[in-house]
Amino acid sequence: MTAAPLRGLRVLVTRPAQQAAALCRLIEQAGGEALPLPLLAIVPAADPAAAAQRLAGADAFDLCIFTSVNAVRHGLGLHAGPWPPLLAAAGAATAEALRDAGFAGVLAPVRGDGGEGLLAAPELQAAAGRRVLIVTGENTLAGLAEGLRARGAAVATVAVYRRVPEPADPAQVAQQVGLAQAAVVTSGESLERLCAVVPADSRERLLELQLAVPSRRVAALARQLGFQRPPLVPARVADAEFVALLQDWRAGQ
Repeated sequence: MTAAPLRGLRVLVTRPAQQAAALCRLIEQAGGEALPLPLLAIVPAADPAAAAQRLAGADAFDLCIFTSVNAVRHGLGLHAGPWPPLLAAAGAATAEALRDAGFAGVLAPVRGDGGEGLLAAPELQAAAGRRVLIVTGENTLAGLAEGLRARGAAVATVAVYRRVPEPADPAQVAQQVGLAQAAVVTSGESLERLCAVVPADSRERLLELQLAVPSRRVAALARQLGFQRPPLVPARVADAEFVALLQDWRAGQ
């Protein structure tokens, strides 16, 4: 592989502004050009006091699952503890955030991040009778709660953050889409927002982009929205994994 495997590749990065820097840096270190286009902002839950009150009883549960790094940051900000004896993370980056916060023995998927990966963990196969608390954002990983309930677990969820639309300048969106050859879109909400804000005369160009997305669910959404290329999906949801996917795709062109 060359020293600059992404040389000449311009990549649209739709992550929230406060979370995009590391991914943009990795793209540029690989020789590519990152085109930041934040479409959503991560903000606290609509009623933080109510969320904090619900988290106050966290230690009554057998297991607490954090669905994202944002869930860790906002959840720990609302509740310092105590927490259940077992904590789980829906991905490697989330598990690392929990370990950085001082928690050891965090359960995380071995293969594949997200709800599907965590549901495949051997430790969660026998869930009947277990009390599970899911700390999450609004409208994220609903399938995880459904899957645990189907196994007989008693599941409660607490939304500790939400995504809200960033103002979008149609001229800037059109310019960035026109320059890009690929795009990293890290949630279904971001993908829908991108399709909603792109000007009509740039939509065809948008649908030609090579997408890198976090899950098969978002890949299916991309196909429904009319994207022409099969989206790239990493085994683990991490900045380095997205860049590696783009490198492999670029090498195969």
